[in-house]
Amino acid sequence: MPAIDLSRLKTQAARLVEHFDQPDDFLRRLHEYLDFYTNRTIRARQIAQRLSLPTYRTPRPVLRQIEAELAPLAEARPESALKLTNAMWNAGSLEARLLAARLLGMIPLAAAMPGIARIPDWLRGSTDREIREALLTDALVRIRKENPQAYLNLLEIWLRSPLSGMQVWGLQALIPVLKPDFENLPAVFRILRPTVEAAGPATQVELRACLAALGQVSPTETLYFLGEIIKSDPPPMLVRTLRRILTGLPEELQSGLREMLRAA
Repeated sequence: MPAIDLSRLKTQAARLVEHFDQPDDFLRRLHEYLDFYTNRTIRARQIAQRLSLPTYRTPRPVLRQIEAELAPLAEARPESALKLTNAMWNAGSLEARLLAARLLGMIPLAAAMPGIARIPDWLRGSTDREIREALLTDALVRIRKENPQAYLNLLEIWLRSPLSGMQVWGLQALIPVLKPDFENLPAVFRILRPTVEAAGPATQVELRACLAALGQVSPTETLYFLGEIIKSDPPPMLVRTLRRILTGLPEELQSGLREMLRAA
């Protein structure tokens, strides 16, 4: 891989996005640039062990520069952006799909909705952790910020699903919302309850992370929420799951939940 010359990289990215409205030409030039910056010091066997998608092993600054050039065009030409998003996803490389997810999150919300509707299908076809994280965070950033209720409605569909995989999506996508100043905890507890009641080994890692984030927002309200579920004759699997994840929770939440479980 050649050393990254920032001036040259900016010029290359600017030339790349000249083809923003021609997905085939864009993808051809994207392939050339990614191949140019391939980090060939990483062994292919190491990549194969970590990923299921082909990858150029592109350094992060290269993708960041491309994203910076794409952002204003996504805002100004959302229909072209949506077409390019689909083309990059279908191109199938790790880098193209990361760019597709991030570009989707740059598109004005009204125009982005058809792409957002495709996210479940994209998630089902994605086994790479980095791609799934990008779809559940970067691709949803505008709906999360600009229409919180629509975002919660989407997560509710996933969290109420009988499929543990969709519940995992919902838990992972809920965590970025749970900042210390978050105020709409009743709505979160309402949509989260079915997943908590159905908790088991398949969702316990994400549930622990979600409850830890809730504990940072309000340990008192989170304990009350869990207490209501525990008092309502919970399934034995839920009790076992809560005991397993105890040590990963904030101390205040951990001690209060331990007492509840002991009583149960």
